[in-house]
Amino acid sequence: MKNIRIITIIYTYLRTPLCNLWKTVSFSFILTFLLHASFPDASVFAAGHTAIVIQSQTIVAYSEAIKGFEEGCKEKGISIKAIYDMKGDVDEGKRVIKNIKNSQISPDLILAVGVLATTLAKEEFADIPVIFCMVINHERFNLEGANISGISSEASIGNQFDVLRELIGTPRNVGVVYDPMKTGKIVAEAGLVAKRLAFNFIKTEVASEGEVASALNSMIGKIDAFWIIPDGTVVTKESLETILKMSLKHRLPVFCTSSAIVKAGALVSISPDYRQTGIQAAQMAQTLLSSPTVISLGVKQPDKQKITVNTQTAGIIRVDISSLRPRPDVVLYP
Repeated sequence: MKNIRIITIIYTYLRTPLCNLWKTVSFSFILTFLLHASFPDASVFAAGHTAIVIQSQTIVAYSEAIKGFEEGCKEKGISIKAIYDMKGDVDEGKRVIKNIKNSQISPDLILAVGVLATTLAKEEFADIPVIFCMVINHERFNLEGANISGISSEASIGNQFDVLRELIGTPRNVGVVYDPMKTGKIVAEAGLVAKRLAFNFIKTEVASEGEVASALNSMIGKIDAFWIIPDGTVVTKESLETILKMSLKHRLPVFCTSSAIVKAGALVSISPDYRQTGIQAAQMAQTLLSSPTVISLGVKQPDKQKITVNTQTAGIIRVDISSLRPRPDVVLYP
């Protein structure tokens, strides 16, 4: 009503004999000005909104994502009122949630970083938009809800296999060991991607960590690369040591979604750029806060990826990485 009143006053003034502007200023210019003043762009709607950040614990990757979120929110006029740390402890997490509810802060949106923060935020805040990130294998945790949006912490399977194809070519045999109770859906999707890219996908199921070594050993001689996925049964300290020792011994390229595993000896990882993940979360926050009727954006793939290559491993297993070196998203280790 205020905007309509302003337009009416200006229109009446321009029509009076005392004003010569009606003759000298084009109506289209005036109309454009009035529309811009009355209906600002989406970034203006987001201005004045507030957010809080809840992180499961303080680790480098989480800090990078939060830094990106802070940068993105600053550009979009979204104020971050507080950052809470659950310190990797469920009881501490519950205390954090209680403190948030008892505080004077009433955020318009919550960014949850990590699985502990995300699961507790989902349980405790049903009427506030929640965006989650940095949750490994998020599909395991039933992170769905009318107010829940998120960003996957893994690069798309297609992107992972594209990088592998660039390194070793096709057709090739790719092996994976997995627990179907934990990563069956990922492996099923990967089978379709592998077929589309002309890879022969060889998969072996395990039900316990103790079966991993024998499962991989049965594949030696049949596969040209081994894929490590974020499977809690397979990815343990002991089994990773076994996988990496066997892969070096048999000159077998190992690719994964974790730069930490690359630094331990795998050949290459394809993972999200964590800072960019935070920026992407801020973009999603702007969309949610600018559109009151939109309360969830679903789970998005990360906008930007990072490829980490272990150059020492490449030399040992004799894989040519020259095609990757010029790429701006490649990190060479060490």
